[in-house]
Amino acid sequence: MIIVTNTIKVEKGHAAHVIQQFAGHAGDGAPTRQIAEVEGFLGFELWQTHLPDADYEEIVVTSKWIDEAAQKAWVKSDSFKKTHGRTKNSRDQQRDRKGILSSTITQYEVVHLQAPAEREVNLDGNHE
Repeated sequence: MIIVTNTIKVEKGHAAHVIQQFAGHAGDGAPTRQIAEVEGFLGFELWQTHLPDADYEEIVVTSKWIDEAAQKAWVKSDSFKKTHGRTKNSRDQQRDRKGILSSTITQYEVVHLQAPAEREVNLDGNHE
């Protein structure tokens, strides 16, 4: 399994706009639904870094893949190009990338994975 992160550094006050580009205006995840159908895709998460003393905000986009070949196939797909404003019909999307200062992509190979014990855990960390 591999995990790919895209760490996006944005001007203060612009994180919500970037999050909305991934989560959708209604928070329904509509912009990321196309990736869910890609063979070898294992999951997507969007993180906001807690940086109270920084003069910028940071969003981390993560995707999990069965292997590097599956992730590379997604990057080469027409769906990826359209989603990321890399086609003639989606150039307007480039203008909507307000406040982005930088973007760094990193790929990790998962070399060990520990599953939790057999119990339910909520996203807030509480056990059911």
